[in-house]
Amino acid sequence: MVFISRILVFVCMAALGVMISAPSEAFGSEIRRRIYLQAEEALGKGQRQDYLARRAELGDYVLLPYLTQQDLEKRMGLGISGEVRSFLREHDGTPPAEALRRSWLALLAKNAQWSRFVEDYRPQNDENLQCFYGQALLATGRRSEAMDQAASLWLSGSSRPKSCDPLFNAWIKEGGLTRALTWQRIELAMQRGQANLARHLWRHLAPADAQWLDYWLRVDQNPALILERDWTTVTHDRMDAILAHGMRKMTRADASRAAKEWDVLRRRNGLDRARFAAIENDAALYMCLRFEPGAVARVESIPQDLRSDSVREWAVRAALREQDWGAALHMLDGLSVTQKEEPRWRYWQGRALQENGRDREALVVFETLAERQDYFSMLALGHLGRPMVVPHIPLAVTDDAVRRVGKLPALQRAAELYALERYGPARREWQQAQPRFDAEELAAAAAWAHGLGWHDRAIVATAAAGHMTDLELRFPVPHSEIVFAEASATGLSPALVYGLTRQESLFMSDVGSSAGALGLMQIMPQTGKRIAGWHGEKLSHPILLLQPERNIRYGTSYLRRQFDDLQNHPFLATAAYNAGQSRVKGWLPSSLMPADVWVETIPFNETRNYVEKVAAYTAIYETRLGKASEIPGARLPLVRPRG
Repeated sequence: MVFISRILVFVCMAALGVMISAPSEAFGSEIRRRIYLQAEEALGKGQRQDYLARRAELGDYVLLPYLTQQDLEKRMGLGISGEVRSFLREHDGTPPAEALRRSWLALLAKNAQWSRFVEDYRPQNDENLQCFYGQALLATGRRSEAMDQAASLWLSGSSRPKSCDPLFNAWIKEGGLTRALTWQRIELAMQRGQANLARHLWRHLAPADAQWLDYWLRVDQNPALILERDWTTVTHDRMDAILAHGMRKMTRADASRAAKEWDVLRRRNGLDRARFAAIENDAALYMCLRFEPGAVARVESIPQDLRSDSVREWAVRAALREQDWGAALHMLDGLSVTQKEEPRWRYWQGRALQENGRDREALVVFETLAERQDYFSMLALGHLGRPMVVPHIPLAVTDDAVRRVGKLPALQRAAELYALERYGPARREWQQAQPRFDAEELAAAAAWAHGLGWHDRAIVATAAAGHMTDLELRFPVPHSEIVFAEASATGLSPALVYGLTRQESLFMSDVGSSAGALGLMQIMPQTGKRIAGWHGEKLSHPILLLQPERNIRYGTSYLRRQFDDLQNHPFLATAAYNAGQSRVKGWLPSSLMPADVWVETIPFNETRNYVEKVAAYTAIYETRLGKASEIPGARLPLVRPRG
């Protein structure tokens, strides 16, 4: 009754010519959203007449295509092909149309309606639909295109769905599968650890080749077999791949031993170093990754022109881990010209010069980094004895530009979906629209999203526009009451909580990771249950972690625990938040270590980048929150050894 009376009030105001202000427009939008939800509910319950009545009330509401899509999905069948195809034409390229297209193509394939399938097909990520498209091309006489599609789908290191079998069978029958393509797929499968797929492909090989695949599969189980063979007489064209595979498996188990075994094997069989440089680099890389004794010397044993970029970088890190600053400077000199220009290695050039007593040269290097607004700028400023100053320069965009971009159909749909808290579909609308924006539209879209409180899109658009100095857009402060309350309760810096949350989720409260972490601070369900116990609560369902208040409360509690267990050190704590406490304890040094060195030598690229970004974001948030500037270097306690 309350809802009906509000509609009547609105209608009467409009009939009397009462000017509808911005709040009244919002009231009108709210009415339409409620009707939309009622129509959706009626459709879901199969109450078609009620659905049609509610739909009629919506007029030209921007989310009408989503209702139509759901209606057509429910009635999906060949009998409504005219309605479906008309919808696909009218809304081509929009998320609801592409969702319907996938269902429609699956139905056409099921009913072998291949001509229609080809007409209505658009490039898809779905492997089944890609394979059905190949079948459709074949069935409609476009054999050359079908054979090309088959060859493209064949080259995969994973098994393809059964829907590909008819296409593959036709392709093989026509002689499309060559010896080279068979071996290429076997190699891809072995690289991905898909030995069963490689074994399945055995039937496509001639007997002489099949023997070598059988040997390769045995090497996969027992890599030491490669040490027993005389390779001087082997001429098979997969020799290199088999040798590399066996050595790679040995290297993962024991890099130092593998390196020694390879030296013996290479010399005994007269194997060319350049030809097998990847094997030498792999062994050296894993020795560096594990900071094994002799890692730097191993890298030095590889000729400069044969070293990979990864090995060059990890040799620097191995020297840093040993705090051998002379070796570090030498390894830095061995980086490529491009690598030397990267802020990371410029910073370490400065540090190595500093530790080798060449302070004046070091300060010159640090000055070149000082104006950046990143982790290495923050560290460089510490060595220069200057606070980090982050200027706020608002995005230069006019109100008219913001209004224009807000009227784009895709963003109107996105705004309504966002208002309905359907954040995933809202982001899909944005993602389809953004690639078509020019620089001015990107800037306007960033300001428009910020006005909605849609922080993740504002951050994304601002970065895409290349405007990195608008702190309000790039570093928003949502849920401030909760963040400040929980930061105070746990003794954490609000800037750190914001910096970590920005890195974890870009402030998307609904987001879930591929690993299963949920919400603003990306908490795993099992971890959430444990944290709930600390608070005397029960987490009855993982979906509760999507609640901002609970997620921030649990996330700050968990972060506080990392501080308490790991020397009260911000770098150790943030690393543990990302990679787990047990891993971080395993990465602790054997003696006191500078914090910047410890971060640089984190073995996981993801965790190292994570710690660096959280540190930089925290420094920027301190400026954003009005905290007095400090010299960053003063806040970097040494990392103590394990034990």
